[in-house]
Amino acid sequence: MEYPSTERKEIIDEIHNKKLSDPYRWLENFDDEEVQQWLNIQHNYTENILGKIPNRDEAIVRIKELLSLGEISAPKKKNNKYFFQKRTTENQPILFVQDESGDKRELVNPNILSKENPVAMDWYYISPSANFIVYGLSKNGDEWSILHIMNTNTREILSERIPRTRFCSLAWMQDETGFYYTRYPLPGTVPSGQENYNKHIYFHKIGTNWQNDLEIFGEGRDPTNHYAISLSKDGRYLLINIIKYTKNDLYLMDLKNKNKLIEVIANQDNLTSASIFNDTLWILTDRDHPKKTVCKVSLNAPQYENWQEVIPESDQTINQVLITKERIFLNVMKNASDYLLIYDQKGKFLSEISLPKYINIFDFADSFIEADDISEFYFGIRSFLYPTNIYHYNIETNELKLIDDIQTPVKPENYIVKQVWYESKDKTKVSMFLAYKKDLKLDGSNPTLLCGYGGFNIAIKPPYLKLSRFYWLEKGGIIAIANLRGGSEYGEDWHRDGMLEKKQNVFDDFIYAGKWLIENNYCSTKTLGIFGRSNGGLLTGAAVTQAPELFGAAYVGVPLLDMIRYHLFSIARYWIPEYGSSENSEQFNYILKYSPYQNVKKDTKYPPTFLVAAASDSRVDPNHAMKMTAMMQWANQSKEPIILYVERQAGHGVGKPLDKLAETEADLFTFVGWKTGLKM
Repeated sequence: MEYPSTERKEIIDEIHNKKLSDPYRWLENFDDEEVQQWLNIQHNYTENILGKIPNRDEAIVRIKELLSLGEISAPKKKNNKYFFQKRTTENQPILFVQDESGDKRELVNPNILSKENPVAMDWYYISPSANFIVYGLSKNGDEWSILHIMNTNTREILSERIPRTRFCSLAWMQDETGFYYTRYPLPGTVPSGQENYNKHIYFHKIGTNWQNDLEIFGEGRDPTNHYAISLSKDGRYLLINIIKYTKNDLYLMDLKNKNKLIEVIANQDNLTSASIFNDTLWILTDRDHPKKTVCKVSLNAPQYENWQEVIPESDQTINQVLITKERIFLNVMKNASDYLLIYDQKGKFLSEISLPKYINIFDFADSFIEADDISEFYFGIRSFLYPTNIYHYNIETNELKLIDDIQTPVKPENYIVKQVWYESKDKTKVSMFLAYKKDLKLDGSNPTLLCGYGGFNIAIKPPYLKLSRFYWLEKGGIIAIANLRGGSEYGEDWHRDGMLEKKQNVFDDFIYAGKWLIENNYCSTKTLGIFGRSNGGLLTGAAVTQAPELFGAAYVGVPLLDMIRYHLFSIARYWIPEYGSSENSEQFNYILKYSPYQNVKKDTKYPPTFLVAAASDSRVDPNHAMKMTAMMQWANQSKEPIILYVERQAGHGVGKPLDKLAETEADLFTFVGWKTGLKM
């Protein structure tokens, strides 16, 4: 394969007494004219390769049709008003409010704001009486939200515009005169490179200059801390969750007692969340219980030694908890699929809410624990063959009712969805979901898309892929979703078995999933494609460098690939608890063994590989995909393409407009489909 020429500018680093070559470091300077010229040449080459895919234009049309089936969220009810988001053919979901009479009004429509630059609504918070919402808007997918305030009755947008509210957590005062919120520092107010960190908690009074907002918490704390906050209904206690990715601390701040801090739990190696309900703190924790327990404690003495266990650990991992006046509802996960269970206030199991098999429950609660005196709630489910179902549950009558859905574009009775188990390299049993047509012959010739993630305590549940998955299924392809270590599918132990020095377990789990599919005649090495994004992009990058002969095609999306230098860019120091850092000699040694960029080998036959990044990605710098492309093109001995595309006006993926999403999804399914023999 004749690739575009890329100059090697030899740089040798000596790190912990080891010399490492980094010939493509010059590509890290994204805005440099030479880099942009190189990128334009790579894009032209990519377009030329993609232009060879048969029936690609028809595929793009069909995939956009599937994505246009839409998105819908479960309603959030406040003071007899129902808030929900919905999108069909629009680029972005629209936020609506509906009253009990059924009158529906549009509140926030990012599409009318997206003229030169795509605008997305990143988050929103409803005031206690639903008279206001606070919401964040960002451009080009960069997620650096600007906070806005709207009167929901008049649609008046107030004058405040508070920047740097990325991943904002917010707690309204009951009288709606103001709110506590989190934001990052303005550039120039902290040392260069620190503006992506140092999130603090502030109080804003509506109608005042945000630059004078009182700083409540964060000074002197670790710059990589995140904060999630909530406020007791009497306005006395601010609950502060200090999130450190693999662990966290919990404090109560007594706002009526000189902001006195009361420790709930701190400096422990566990994940704990909580919510205030009347005079009780309800707690969800994995301390000493990897699949979590539900506890409660009085606000007067909330320390760990006073916690009372209400619901003990079981073989089901607890995802979320909804506390009501007489009932406790649990969203639990067993074998990587979700269920809803009902308990009484004393922790006695009462029943399970009947739901379909192999599902992912969403919008069940706003956080891990939500406590409220309610008589109903809403939630949504997704599964491989059904896009979205929205349910209403009446607590008093135990009645479950389907209130909205997105119709499936296929006949579910013509497909099989099942879960299988396979052995990884170290004999650990790993689960995997499969979806395909019933009349499929297991003769080893089927185009198969193997997907995975394996990190950050995130569970990969059905269906994982977007609505564009139906294109692959319609064309006779197999979808395989592997539940790799590093995720939360089987509790915190499963997560820890795939992080830091055990990260190689994740790659082994993925590679052995591919081997199992081949050995069991689902596909062959020629018809096995792999897909992953973000941490999943690291996964597919590692799989390609460790087992290049196993795969027929690879899609590496917004990936981390140079793990020796990853922590130097964007917000990546947040992820050191998960990966480790090359600044630490012990961690450097195990990172170097798997870091994809450093493990590309000259004169190796690599499978066709499509690397995709985004220019406005504020999480993963595009230089990872760019440097890896250059390295693989230099090293590859096969006649297969190694191609790159860096999206303009796009970020990590959250809030991506429908038009851009359709292009990206078409690239995935047509490239991998083309190279694995999908009949397009």
